[in-house]
Amino acid sequence: MRLGDAIYNLDGLPFRTEQTAVRMRDLLMGETGRTYLLETYPEGGFVLRLESPKAERLSSEPKDSLVSALREGSGDYPVTTAQEKTVAHQLLLRDYQLRRAVFRTNLFSLGLMSVAATLVMIPDTLLGVALGWLNIQPERLGVWWQRSQDGTAALGAAVLIALWLALLWQRAGALYRVTGFGVEARLGIIAHQTVGLRFQDIRSMTIRQSLPERLLGVGLLEFASAGTDGAPVRFDQIAHPARVLQLVKERMAGAVSSD
Repeated sequence: MRLGDAIYNLDGLPFRTEQTAVRMRDLLMGETGRTYLLETYPEGGFVLRLESPKAERLSSEPKDSLVSALREGSGDYPVTTAQEKTVAHQLLLRDYQLRRAVFRTNLFSLGLMSVAATLVMIPDTLLGVALGWLNIQPERLGVWWQRSQDGTAALGAAVLIALWLALLWQRAGALYRVTGFGVEARLGIIAHQTVGLRFQDIRSMTIRQSLPERLLGVGLLEFASAGTDGAPVRFDQIAHPARVLQLVKERMAGAVSSD
C-alpha cells in the first residue's frame, strides 16, 4: 500500500520484519525495474521508498564524497532534506562482513606448512643432506632411496593438506557483520550460534590486544550492552580492530542522526 511517497504493508502499517520488507522490495524491483530503498520507521518496522534521481547520482559517486556530504551538508553534494539524508545513509550503511585473520595469528602453523611444502617439492635434496650428515651414500640404499623420497613427499603433502584444512575450518567458524542496525557475530559451521546488539543498545566498545597481536595488527573487539543479561558481541582475531571500531562509531552516529 502506497501512502505519499512511502510503501507500507497491506494493512497500512510498516512492515513488521526486515525479511518481509526485503521480499517486497525485491518483488517491486523485479516487476518495475526501478530501485526501491528500505528504511526504518521511527516507531518501529520498515517502509519502502522509490529511489530518487538525486540518490542515483549520489550512488555513482565515491563513498568518501558521500561521507563528506553527510558531515557537511553542503558543497557538491548538498544533503538538504530528511529524505536525501535517509537515501545517503542507506547507500553508506551496507553490510560489512569480516572473518578471523587466521593467517596472521597462526604463524607457527604457517611455518610448518612451509616445511611441509619443502618436503613435497625437494624431498631428494633434503634426504641427500640428511644422509650426507649421517655419512651414508644414497647408492647404498638401493630401491629404498626412491621409496624414501616418495614417503617424504607423501608425508609433506599430508601435513600441508591437514594444516590448510585446519586454518580454513577455523576461518569459516566465525562470521562477523556490521549492518545498518547493529553488530552481529555468528559462530559455528554445522550448528550456528548468533549473538547481536543494536547500535542503541551498545554501551561500551573495547579493543583487547597483546603485544604480539599489536605487532601483527589483530585483536579482539568487544561490544557490551548496559544490561547484565545481554551477552557481549566479540569480534575475535580480526585484522585492524581499530578501523572496524571507527566504522562502527560512524555508523552509530549515522543511525542517531537519521532518527
